[in-house]
Amino acid sequence: MREEPRIIYSLDVFPISNNRWNEGNKFKETIYSTALSILYSHLWYEDIELYADETAYKFLYMLPCRVTKISSNEDTVIWMKSKIDVMEKQTKPFIHLDNDVFIKKKINFDFDKVIVEQNDYELYSMYQYRLDFFNQYTKDLDYWKPDLGYAFNCGVLGFRDLELRDQFLKVYYTLEEIFIKNNNPKIARIEPCIVLEQYNLAALLHHHNIKPTLLLWKKNLFENSQLADRIGYTHIAGQKKYRIDIVEEIENRLFKLFPYWYKEVKTALEKEGIV
Repeated sequence: MREEPRIIYSLDVFPISNNRWNEGNKFKETIYSTALSILYSHLWYEDIELYADETAYKFLYMLPCRVTKISSNEDTVIWMKSKIDVMEKQTKPFIHLDNDVFIKKKINFDFDKVIVEQNDYELYSMYQYRLDFFNQYTKDLDYWKPDLGYAFNCGVLGFRDLELRDQFLKVYYTLEEIFIKNNNPKIARIEPCIVLEQYNLAALLHHHNIKPTLLLWKKNLFENSQLADRIGYTHIAGQKKYRIDIVEEIENRLFKLFPYWYKEVKTALEKEGIV
C-alpha cells in the first residue's frame, strides 16, 4: 500500500484582515474556519501540519497537530502565496487543504502524481478576462495555452511526484513575476490568483499530457455536489463562506463537535479583544 500523504494547511491572515475581495476584516471567521477544518481532518489523519503566520499562530497553536510559524507576505493581491511557500517545503507526498475545506468522513487520497478537487470548466468565464491580461506577456512560455477551456479547482491540491511539484513551482514563480512586473492597478484591478495557481497548473499538466486525479470526478457541478455529499466533502469556496448563516454554522459546529478546542480558540480571541 502506498504511503498516505501528509495533510498540510497554510494561513497568512494579512489578506483576509485587510479587505480581500472588498469583504473587510474576516480574521475571526477565518480562525474558526481553519480550526474546524483541521479538527475534522484530525479525526481521520495522523500527519497534519498547519503553517501559520505569527498573528494566526497565537490563536491556533494549541490545535492537535503540528503548528509551524511562517512569515507573512503582507500581500492582499497575491493572497494565496503562503500556499505556494509551504508546498515548497514538503519532502514527502502531501495534500494541501484550503481553510474552507471540511472532510466529514475519511477519504483515502489515492493518486499517482497529482490530485486536485475538480475540473472548473463550468466556471471558466471567471478566468477569461484575467487570461486577456496574462496572454499579452506569455507568448514565450512553451507550456502556456492562451485559452485552454478549463482549469482545476485546487481546494484540494496534492503531489506525490515532487519533481512535478517543482515544475509547477517554477511556472508559478515565472507567472507571478510577469504579473508583478506588468500589473498596473491604476489602469485595471486584476485578481490573479486563480490564474497563477489553477489555470497555470492546468496548462502545465496539459503540456506534459498528465491527467490529474480528480477528487470530484463527475461530469458537472451538480453531480459533483452530490458526490461531495456522499463522500463527506465540503468546500465553501469564495465569498460564500462569509454569508452570516454560514459563518454562524461554522462556529456552531466547532462549538458542538469540538467544544474543548472551541473554548481554547475562543479564549485566545477574547484575550486579544476579538470576540
